[in-house]
Amino acid sequence: MRDCFNELTKQLTHLGRRHDLSRIFNDLLTIGICSFHKTNIQSRLKERDESNEQLYLQTIKPYEKHEIEELGKALGTIQLNILDNPYSDILGEFFMQHITKGQNGQYFTPEPICDFMAKINLEGIQGEGNRVYDPACGSGRMLLSAAKINHRNFFYGVDSAHSCAQMATLNFFLNGLKGEVAWMNSLSNEWFGGWHINMNGLGIQPIQQDQSQIWREAPKAKTAEFEERSNSTPSNPSHQLTLF
Repeated sequence: MRDCFNELTKQLTHLGRRHDLSRIFNDLLTIGICSFHKTNIQSRLKERDESNEQLYLQTIKPYEKHEIEELGKALGTIQLNILDNPYSDILGEFFMQHITKGQNGQYFTPEPICDFMAKINLEGIQGEGNRVYDPACGSGRMLLSAAKINHRNFFYGVDSAHSCAQMATLNFFLNGLKGEVAWMNSLSNEWFGGWHINMNGLGIQPIQQDQSQIWREAPKAKTAEFEERSNSTPSNPSHQLTLF
């Protein structure tokens, strides 16, 4: 079996001889999201989204031609890893081992614990199309574990760190999941950006604040009505399954 993690590490650290490794990793995430833009995929590259094209060109500008090719190969390695190990989190592993190295407490929940938490929360839930939500999703690995149980649900993740939100977005897309990732503060409801993934056909679509289901439905304040509803028994069962 291919050792995709070591291959990805070699590819990115080689580029890191000339560029900052953290910058390379973040640019790889941006390039991936731009490449899998909904317009690119659904038009088979016959149409372009102007803002997406500008972001892509701006991102690759510091790199030479052979370095851009290496970034493309790194993206291919990530795709091969998904083929060999569906719902795995190679992006999160690289991020922890080579970017943050545990600084600021940025360790993601180990995969076996994610699998366990998903199992005790979701096993036995019937049907498809439930909403599975993680308000501090990191690279999205808790939601990937939920997808192992039922990938036909809708998955929603939030993180206040741009890198984490981008990792979750790519993980959703590469594993064929439908849902939304919001780059926002889930406590204050402060919005920075977000993406719909495979929601209206295949592809990643950047969204504005008013297009986000997560932002629209998040409580902005504890009003009297909110307190009353919180203390009462709901007349209809919720279809949102929270993993956090």
